[in-house]
Amino acid sequence: MDKNEFFCKGGPVPTNRQLLDTRLFYHNSGVIYTRFREWKDNDKFYFTPLFMRMTYSIGGIGVEFAPDPVWLGSFVRTSLSHPDLFAFNCPKCRRVLYPYRYCGSPLSGRVDLEGGCPCGWKGYVIESGWFMRGEALRKQIAADKDRHDKYELIHPGAKSATIDELLAWLER
Repeated sequence: MDKNEFFCKGGPVPTNRQLLDTRLFYHNSGVIYTRFREWKDNDKFYFTPLFMRMTYSIGGIGVEFAPDPVWLGSFVRTSLSHPDLFAFNCPKCRRVLYPYRYCGSPLSGRVDLEGGCPCGWKGYVIESGWFMRGEALRKQIAADKDRHDKYELIHPGAKSATIDELLAWLER
């Protein structure tokens, strides 16, 4: 695997709509995190797939922080459930922020938590603890698997919501 090829061989390839949803999540993560309690029990929104490209290549072998797609609800729940691992302070105003993306290196243990703040700061902070963060996210995804399977069984052929649909639902 080339170091710039983030999708694992044989893994799902996102549609343009799914890539757009991931970018929309980045731009609207503040409201999505803040209003999590309102949408967390709605499986249609919870299982919105995000393609966050959380892999890293070591010696040509792809190491996944989390497999694509990452469910929106799993990602947000993990971040909110583990503020010690995922929350960070804005370097400009010190407000507590949650990332809309994290990546890094399993070799060095470095993780980059990327986010934005209402004060205008956008960027990332560098922390350590790549493996514990990845483990927490993979654990939440595994815990949500039964819920996802049940959702698919009860709603065969149902399409997951888009970030636009979630935002519209929150504005109602």
